[in-house]
Amino acid sequence: MKSIIKYSEIFLLMLVFSLSGCQKDFLERYPLDNMSDATFFSSPNDLKVYVNGLYPLFPRYHFQSQFDGPTNISRDANSDILIATGPSGALLQKGSTGQAPLTNGTWNGNFSWIRRTNYFMNNYQRVIPRTTDAKQYIGEGYFFRAWVYYNMLVTFGDVPIIKDVLNTDSPDLYKARDSRYDVAKFIIQDLDSAIHNLGWKNSQFAGVGRVNKEAAMVMKARVALFEGTWERYHGIKNTAFKVSGKNGDDFLNLVEPTVLALIAKQGNALFTTGGPYNESYNQLSSQQDASKTSGVFLYRVYDATQIVGHNFFDNVVDANYTATRRMLEAYLDKQGNPQSISALPLDQKNLTNLAANLDPRFKQTIWTPERGSQNKLIGLDKQALPSRYPFLTNTFSDNYAAAGLRLWKGAILDANEWRNGSTDDVLMRYEEALLSLAEAKAILGTINQADLDKTVNLIRSRVKMAPMQLSTVNSWSVTYARNRSFDPTEPKIVNEIRRERLVELAFEGHRVNDLKRWAVYEDVINGYKPQGAHHQEFFDYFNNVTLLVADGFTASNAAKSKLTLGVNFDIDSEGYINPFFKTPDFKSTGEGYFVEPGRVYLSPIPKAEIDLYLEKGGVTLTQNPGWF
Repeated sequence: MKSIIKYSEIFLLMLVFSLSGCQKDFLERYPLDNMSDATFFSSPNDLKVYVNGLYPLFPRYHFQSQFDGPTNISRDANSDILIATGPSGALLQKGSTGQAPLTNGTWNGNFSWIRRTNYFMNNYQRVIPRTTDAKQYIGEGYFFRAWVYYNMLVTFGDVPIIKDVLNTDSPDLYKARDSRYDVAKFIIQDLDSAIHNLGWKNSQFAGVGRVNKEAAMVMKARVALFEGTWERYHGIKNTAFKVSGKNGDDFLNLVEPTVLALIAKQGNALFTTGGPYNESYNQLSSQQDASKTSGVFLYRVYDATQIVGHNFFDNVVDANYTATRRMLEAYLDKQGNPQSISALPLDQKNLTNLAANLDPRFKQTIWTPERGSQNKLIGLDKQALPSRYPFLTNTFSDNYAAAGLRLWKGAILDANEWRNGSTDDVLMRYEEALLSLAEAKAILGTINQADLDKTVNLIRSRVKMAPMQLSTVNSWSVTYARNRSFDPTEPKIVNEIRRERLVELAFEGHRVNDLKRWAVYEDVINGYKPQGAHHQEFFDYFNNVTLLVADGFTASNAAKSKLTLGVNFDIDSEGYINPFFKTPDFKSTGEGYFVEPGRVYLSPIPKAEIDLYLEKGGVTLTQNPGWF
């Protein structure tokens, strides 16, 4: 049985907060007397009970499934590497006016969490002496406030920095937006406090499922890299979202010392136990007990025996998301060369060929047919149909992957997990920090081979991928295109670190934020018509009744699986699957996706908030670029 955070203790906090209405409603509420006197915040256990109520901030089913909550996998679907069964409405903005909505759930919800964290900050000092366990929970409080403000920074940019629980006469009740530079600095300060107070993973009080020092270090590197690159690339591109007078170096220079301190603790320790198929990269996200998973620092605990199980099972049989050709073409060959200059026989009409010749993470990320029938895989015999390929149509409810590139990363190969699982949900891991260090140093022009060996090449060694050699990368004659998220004005090594990040962190929810911080979102998205796998092997397989029956299909199901061009699937002029062929924008004459470059990088400030600030406080709450 896992030792889990008791979310039932949140009930105690419900006595304090009634969370509805707009930002001002949250900030004007007074704590109830029974929680604001000295009787509650009097022991480390009181601090623990309170911060336990902050853990629901973490999303549910963050990686493994799209079924619930603000999942990472669905956020990647608003990029170029992952699609659902239909076009993303968020990327179809042609003709939209830019009128801001009256309210915004992210704005309102985050300010409710800010009030909760500030209440904790304003009261934890009552616990004296400051014992090790008290410090742990204080560190968690700082981490959660940083977590909320980072979400605000990414979503809105400039936001008011509120440090106290406000009263109706508080000077900051109608506070103007602070600059994103100051917000990012504030987040870093909170994370420094978190790092100072938190224990290391699995230490006495930073136990199973709790925030730890390693997670705070990864988070600090994430924030510093995000804001540093945002300032750099939006400044160079002179977008409406630039930060005047800033080039990003203040933040980029924070990444190295932070990650080096983490490396000093973690060293070369990565998760290398690959499960029944010896696929450690694939199975990293599929461990029942992430407390024992090396390099996984932040995770949400699930335990069906404690009535906190989940209802996801396996991407192969549950999810309708599918990778795109653009993701497929991002992989290097197994010798470490871009596909455009590879000497290996890469055949995009043959996924088994690609599995044998590309970076091994390709095979551990995307389903390939040499594995055999899906219902013969460990744990899937009762849930999957006997197909070597994912279905391209919705003839059968399971396995519908419109682009043909079914996700395999994170497969849960345990039939006992079906509908009542206990697999922990990975939120933050070591590899992200290592890639943050490599990217920051590459941008600053200080990266060397030793840096690559302790970051990129350590990560690659887990799957026996050829190491990255700086001199080799610099010698390549390759083109780096903006519509593939690269920057042709940057050194080759910067672009290759971007590629490495895409491959290693695929479908973990980083892609959209990466495209935005690199200031290439519209370059990647506008005019984009997602392609899937080459159609030929799918066509040959699903139209061969004899082969389907031999694999275990009934004759009736084999007949239902037939593919007919222009009827239940279609292809483009190159022979690649067009997953959205029924939608006019994605036909050969269509315009594809479109996002408005002048506003897509930030969400609008709710109009009700702008009106309230002006009416009640006489303060102008400025709107984000492109919105009115």
